[in-house]
Amino acid sequence: MHRTAARRQSESARHYVDFSVSDPALSTLASLAATTLGFGQAMVNILDADTQYTLAQSSGDTMALRPRSTATCAFVVDSAGPVVVPDADRGRFSADPAHAAASESVFAASCGSYVAVPLYGREGLVVGTLCLVDDDPHPADEYTVSTLLEFARLVETHLDGMRARGRSLFSLRDRIVADAVIAGEIVPWFQPVVDLESGTVTAVEALARWHRPTSDGTDITVVSPADFLPSIEGSELEIDVDHAVLVAALVRFESWLAEDVDLHVNLSARHLVTPDAVQFLVGIVNRSAVPAGRVVFELTETRSNADRARAHDFVVALQAEGFRVLLDDIGIGFSSLERLIEYPVDGFKIDAAIARTLGTPAGDSLVRALAGFATDTDRTLVIEGIETDAQLASARRNGCTRVQGFLYSRAVPASDIGVLLG
Repeated sequence: MHRTAARRQSESARHYVDFSVSDPALSTLASLAATTLGFGQAMVNILDADTQYTLAQSSGDTMALRPRSTATCAFVVDSAGPVVVPDADRGRFSADPAHAAASESVFAASCGSYVAVPLYGREGLVVGTLCLVDDDPHPADEYTVSTLLEFARLVETHLDGMRARGRSLFSLRDRIVADAVIAGEIVPWFQPVVDLESGTVTAVEALARWHRPTSDGTDITVVSPADFLPSIEGSELEIDVDHAVLVAALVRFESWLAEDVDLHVNLSARHLVTPDAVQFLVGIVNRSAVPAGRVVFELTETRSNADRARAHDFVVALQAEGFRVLLDDIGIGFSSLERLIEYPVDGFKIDAAIARTLGTPAGDSLVRALAGFATDTDRTLVIEGIETDAQLASARRNGCTRVQGFLYSRAVPASDIGVLLG
């Protein structure tokens, strides 16, 4: 992906390194693992790009740090699988290079044996290990590994609770979505934005769909974003999904450059708190043949007051690179009207929930006010969710000039968009 695998792993791991938060249950689980499997020590370690952080262990001080380059647990994180060294001294001479290297690392740490399994974070990436060590050689078999994995799942639950970012339990669904991103299964479908007066398509919005292979691998199931995006909300996977959709959409859009249309792509609020977010987006677009001036980013609702300064700077930075920015889903969420005043966006989209009220006094009055605001501030306005002729007539009567909705087209695969553009 466009964030390298190593960087994604490191950023995910750092969410679990907060020494102001502790959970005594981690040390308890480590002690139980060591006692159950007969090892002298058990540890819960988190590894980012540079450092191994020991968050808990069955005995001794916790919160210990060591360079990742000297940590045996790096072998577990890199391989995303168990590492078993029953006899470090003998293992150094193994014909298996990986086993020999891990054994050498254990031996250099003055330990006789080592068993470790990976710990997965909310993004579906390996963020650390639950490991067993002993001064002496120690037999380790399938039972040892399977039992340690059971303890690891409990550790993951407690780590996610410590992370305290909205979900209380680690989700296997996250890991499945992460695999789908890596496999290229997250793809864009496209829905047209239509000029109300001429009926011509002025833009296409790229919307995420998951082309999930069937169990026998002979076909795909198209999974709606409503069925997988909520499960990754608040995690870096939101960014990876956005990047995947952007990359694939740009590839498709290159063949439509001759058409007088723009490409709209959604960005989750997660980008606001991600270092180098704008640089990543610029790099992705620059590697395509699509000019920045043809790309319109739709920024979804920011979640809290704390995001305000970041959101403002994010919009300005994107505009400085030649992109346009729209604020999405106006009419729902957190203080969306206030955001229209605070952020120097190029336009906004009225949410489908408001479109459904067209034809009522309150709905018409609100849409008419928003259309007037757009005209007075020279901003683009798109109203989403137009599904009936009556709604379309109300949108026109109340000053809307661009519309989007099932009345014109649902989101369709790239192979079907040519008919709409023609």
